[in-house]
Amino acid sequence: MHTDPSTKPNISGLLAHAQRKSEAAQQRVHQAIDQLLREQQTVNFNTVAKAANVTKSYLYAHQDVRERIEALRARQGQARLERQWAQRQQHQTRTDKTKDVLLAAKDRRIKALEVENRKPKEDLKVAYEKLYENM
Repeated sequence: MHTDPSTKPNISGLLAHAQRKSEAAQQRVHQAIDQLLREQQTVNFNTVAKAANVTKSYLYAHQDVRERIEALRARQGQARLERQWAQRQQHQTRTDKTKDVLLAAKDRRIKALEVENRKPKEDLKVAYEKLYENM
């Protein structure tokens, strides 16, 4: 079979299929991102690629998807840092409260020991007075 160079092959069906396939992949990616957000999962290139069943290079190649993932990743990173800071503050508050409780307990113990020490000193003083009177 000999093809005439003046005729062009009909590739419209192939192009239409490629377009549908590309749109389906885009839709899967955006649905995967939305699902990860609903489930409060980490959004990054690995998790989106896995959830949408596409390659990471696909995600990097599509600027709109790339920008969305990078923005979400940055926002989640900031939120994670804020949570960690809040946890540290909460831990520090607990630590400060624990320290205050321990200091109060030590203060009570010191006062009790001072009272306890005062008694023998007073008894000794009375004994010296009696001894001095008997001399």
